[in-house]
Amino acid sequence: MFSAHSTPDSRLLRVTLPPGTVTIYPSEATNFRDSRKLAQYIENLFDREIGPLGWPGYICATISNADATTVCVVADHTLIDGYSILGIPHEIHTLYAAALATSDSKPAPPLPPTASYLDFAETERNAADALTIDHESVISWQQFVTKVGGHLPVFPEPVSAQSGNPTTAQPGGHAELLDASSARTFDQVCRAAGGATFSGLLSCLAKVGHEITGSGEFRTMVPFHTQTGPWRSSIGWFVGMGPVAFSLSATSSFAETVRSAVAGLNGVKELAQIPLPRVAELLGQPLRDPFMISYMDLRRTPGARNWNTWRAIALRSRCTDPDEVCLWVWRNYDGLFVSYRHPATDLAGIAVPRYVARTKQLLAVVADTSCWLANPHSKEECCS
Repeated sequence: MFSAHSTPDSRLLRVTLPPGTVTIYPSEATNFRDSRKLAQYIENLFDREIGPLGWPGYICATISNADATTVCVVADHTLIDGYSILGIPHEIHTLYAAALATSDSKPAPPLPPTASYLDFAETERNAADALTIDHESVISWQQFVTKVGGHLPVFPEPVSAQSGNPTTAQPGGHAELLDASSARTFDQVCRAAGGATFSGLLSCLAKVGHEITGSGEFRTMVPFHTQTGPWRSSIGWFVGMGPVAFSLSATSSFAETVRSAVAGLNGVKELAQIPLPRVAELLGQPLRDPFMISYMDLRRTPGARNWNTWRAIALRSRCTDPDEVCLWVWRNYDGLFVSYRHPATDLAGIAVPRYVARTKQLLAVVADTSCWLANPHSKEECCS
């Protein structure tokens, strides 16, 4: 357990407490007969207790009824990434099984070893601090940023309000892109073209972007997982943002675009090892990423096959931003899905759902025909 506070010179000071110093006391709220009032109570509790500037940045709540208990775990996003969140259901069930075994005097199932996220953060910071402006990764970042006027990629269509007022929470949506069978077929088509689901997804997103803008290059920011070695079962923020760019044209076939996307992804994971604030510091300019596409294959996440049985659900909280568009695409045993959010503007309310819908259409057509078109009229459209 540790806490952090500011010193008089505005530097953060971390204080690590010895084991046994912190005690957790449960508190009982009340009985609820109205599910809406219960939901409002839970939401208010999370809003009141959790934030980026307070500690601890997480809280647990349980909802007990006659035949089951629902466990709610919430954490500020500065402390936890998507993979960590989705690993929590398996951890809870593993700990519960261990507790039952202990109470019945049975051998407890082995708990996976975990390394400290604080050690990871120290290692990551030391590596980032050692970089200089002439490091090849920093040079690659600089080339990416300067190519389009010194900023990171934006959504293909205008979505922000001219006033730039970020005080309204961003709306969003959720959609199934492909069912399980079509997701498997789409992956096979992508692999035959020399890629995989992610490069094929990026190809479809790029194709829609080209239809909108006519640009011969697709650019976006992509989060990459940095959790390796002893931290594979740890919980924390193991994500770095990487810059992705690749070319396509109106005549590029799906297979050609997949290979272009694969080339665009080459080496990007290494660039994502450098925290974006450190990149901005080295380049001497502020950087923010208003257009992000995340992809996660969750089928290898511990417990993934049991999520439906456990009724495990991951939710996003509210976010306010004047121009940010985020797409989270994931594949599980049920298929390929997307969740997204966008500015609370009329422009974004039309453009982003339309972008997602057109991408869904392309994914389905490619899964069915291996081409961009449902009924291709030319050999070029389907050529490899």
